[in-house]
Amino acid sequence: MSAVRTLTVDDDLSLSRVGYERGVVLQPGAGSSNAHRYRVDTASSLVVDGLVLLETTEAGLRFLDTNGVPLTVRDLRRFRILLKVADGRASTAAPSVAPSPAPPTAPADLVDLRDDAFDNELLDGVDFAVLGVTGAVGDECIVFEAGGGGFRVSYRDAGVATELFTSRTMAQARAVFLDEACWLGAERGRGTYVGRSQAVGTEDWAPAQVVAAYERRLLGDD
Repeated sequence: MSAVRTLTVDDDLSLSRVGYERGVVLQPGAGSSNAHRYRVDTASSLVVDGLVLLETTEAGLRFLDTNGVPLTVRDLRRFRILLKVADGRASTAAPSVAPSPAPPTAPADLVDLRDDAFDNELLDGVDFAVLGVTGAVGDECIVFEAGGGGFRVSYRDAGVATELFTSRTMAQARAVFLDEACWLGAERGRGTYVGRSQAVGTEDWAPAQVVAAYERRLLGDD
């Protein structure tokens, strides 16, 4: 069961999330020391104008646009619906996972891509998965898939895959895949991106620019 209502200026909520900001579920309250902490910007034009929905689920809270499509935490920060209060402490616990050998029939370019991810100190099947090469796929990881005349990068969270990027060119998809996987690994205290800050990219935008970008999203043009 879930309940959906319009987010209002009275929803001065404190929220938290453990893990990558590609996810959509947040928890109320400050959370643990490894949780990122946020608060709703009740002065946001999008909140004031009633253009954001709040859904309460058994898993936690989700924010939706007016089409009912979930907004990722990165979206929420980009559109200044959420303001980040504090970064979570990266977990340094690395699961003991031995990479499975690549199948002998696996395409060489996919094997090379997995090796590139290894070179970035990421864990196969945990931080990333290259379908056709990786064995078991974890609950939360960045997935690379070849097929249908193109390449697809997705974010898998609790078994649900969200498409991040598609291209007919492997080089483009490869760059997005490795970047996303490195950011996810950094959240877990490993990989070459540890210690780097991930910019949202709209810090210098005027409120009108933020609203315009949100409206383009609603129209499917963003």
